[in-house]
Amino acid sequence: MTFLYAFMNFFQPGVFWPQMADLKPMLVLSLVGVFVGLARKSAYSRKEAFSHPIFFWLATFIVVQAVSLVRNGLSVAMAGFSFWDVYLFFVIVSLLLITDEKTLSRYVWGMMVGGMFITAFGILAVIDTWPQAVGGRAGAYGMYENHNDYSFLIIQIVPFLYMYRKISQRTSVRLLLGLSLLACMVGIMMSLSRGGMMALVLEFALIILIGMDGRKRLWWLPVLAMVGLAAVGYQFAKRAENQGDSYTAADAENSRLELWEAGGAMILDHPLLGIGSGHFYEFAQEYGEISHDNRGKNSHNTYLEILTGTGLIGFGSFVMMILRLIRGLRQPSSAAGPPVLNATRRATLIAIYSILFRATLDAKPHDWSFYILCTIGLACIMLQRQWERASTGQAVASDRPGSGPVSGHGVLG
Repeated sequence: MTFLYAFMNFFQPGVFWPQMADLKPMLVLSLVGVFVGLARKSAYSRKEAFSHPIFFWLATFIVVQAVSLVRNGLSVAMAGFSFWDVYLFFVIVSLLLITDEKTLSRYVWGMMVGGMFITAFGILAVIDTWPQAVGGRAGAYGMYENHNDYSFLIIQIVPFLYMYRKISQRTSVRLLLGLSLLACMVGIMMSLSRGGMMALVLEFALIILIGMDGRKRLWWLPVLAMVGLAAVGYQFAKRAENQGDSYTAADAENSRLELWEAGGAMILDHPLLGIGSGHFYEFAQEYGEISHDNRGKNSHNTYLEILTGTGLIGFGSFVMMILRLIRGLRQPSSAAGPPVLNATRRATLIAIYSILFRATLDAKPHDWSFYILCTIGLACIMLQRQWERASTGQAVASDRPGSGPVSGHGVLG
């Protein structure tokens, strides 16, 4: 169930099979997940997890989305909450299903397989000229129909593919994950997303610094710098070739600056709760000279989108959520947990840094990456905390006269 829940979230059954949409398959699966999760005994305190600052700020951020829309009418606010509450429910169900290191691993595998299905779909869409490959650029369906949105998912899963390959003992699994990494690089190239390529290069640098061990790993940095510069240059050239003179890199830069200037004026006018979650496109022309091509567009920057939509209150809760996540993942541990826990923690840290960079060039506060990385990160923090407590218990017991070693199995099993 743990694997299936994460996989289906990215597979998007209601979108892949439109005839199933009315049955609300993910809602049904979520309800089943609640009962399955509650029936399992968790290795960590669920009360402690749901009272953790990461979860608190995540819930606050989602509630603020609805509150920011009250000024537009109660019905609009309720509609906004019905959109955003899916993310909160997803995190709750996921934390109920992740009870120990094994279920954490299954959950990550579900995310990786679901992400690779979308990645492969985008590649095949370009090769076979499916309608999803809009303008000849790799894209999938649903949340990942747009080529830029498609790149977010690839950036999200790459560190997990690398770290799980690193700890795997089976040759077949290592080969599969290695091929998946290669497919992700191909997917980014075929998406022609310039921001996606820059984020991927940064991500590989973080993999070298955080995911690898030993000083010799630093020798990879100059190699990556040369390959990365070539890859980014190639991506810009191919995108220019793809779009011709209709939308050059200079046009993209000017477009963003135009929208960002309007966003700045919007923040000054509504500093606390913004103009309403997701309403930048509707009011932008009232705060600046927006050219015809830019009307109806989002802000092309996740942080500006949050600031303009939910003000300093929404932005503050988002920042606190991310800071507490990073702090928890970076905090040194006094006890060495199992390899899969350490690998997942490192991968989550790399992924969140990379997504934060990718978010500067596209407006996606609703991207699943923020919420699933918070889920996985919080689970890692809780499980690592249990290992530390078990280790402390063993140390105390071993200091007592006549006491033998105390197993942590009762805590973690």
